[in-house]
Amino acid sequence: MTAPLDILHFDDSMVAVSKPGGLLVHRSRISRDRVYLLQTLSRQVDRTLYPVHRLDRAASGVILFGLTSRDARTLHESLKEGSSRKEYLTLARGSTPEVWESTRPLTGPTGTRLEARTAFEKIADFFRLSLLRVRTYSGRRHQIRRHLHHEAHQILGDTTYGKGRINRFFREEYGLPRLFLHATLVSIPHPRTGEPLILQSPLAEDLRAFLLRLPGCDPDLVETL
Repeated sequence: MTAPLDILHFDDSMVAVSKPGGLLVHRSRISRDRVYLLQTLSRQVDRTLYPVHRLDRAASGVILFGLTSRDARTLHESLKEGSSRKEYLTLARGSTPEVWESTRPLTGPTGTRLEARTAFEKIADFFRLSLLRVRTYSGRRHQIRRHLHHEAHQILGDTTYGKGRINRFFREEYGLPRLFLHATLVSIPHPRTGEPLILQSPLAEDLRAFLLRLPGCDPDLVETL
């Protein structure tokens, strides 16, 4: 039996949860998984749900669903506007700049070059790794992963854009559980009232435990994440 999902917000128009790592958001023709976030959450709240945005299967953290197609559409449009904010925590290889942005265009599914903007801020630097706070200003597929890959600061645990040798080392030596990417915050106007809604998810426990096993990691810092 699947453990109940951690619900961050639930009302007549929307629901927000903290997605566990490794769970697909919805059914896919290319996956043999039998458990999906959309179906699991729909049963838990006993409502039909409409996806608002994506979150990679291996990633964890805040994700939103509308309870009507109109609410989902309103939330989706808000995420593309300056009034909304999406933040993540990630652990990248190497020592990155303290603060920087990537505006490298990314190729979409049809081959079109799409504008993309990601802002990075380094929180800590240890064991040849950089712990980053990330804000996305656009919603391109694998945006954070691709922008960091282009900068040669691939996310630890990224099996698509990362370094296999480095990922194996951290899995074998320190128990790296998966892609180190967690959506910590979504700030967005409520789809019906327009009131500011701040949804937060602390760093997932498996990623927190991994950090604490790394040489040079500050436990007091980890407590704040």
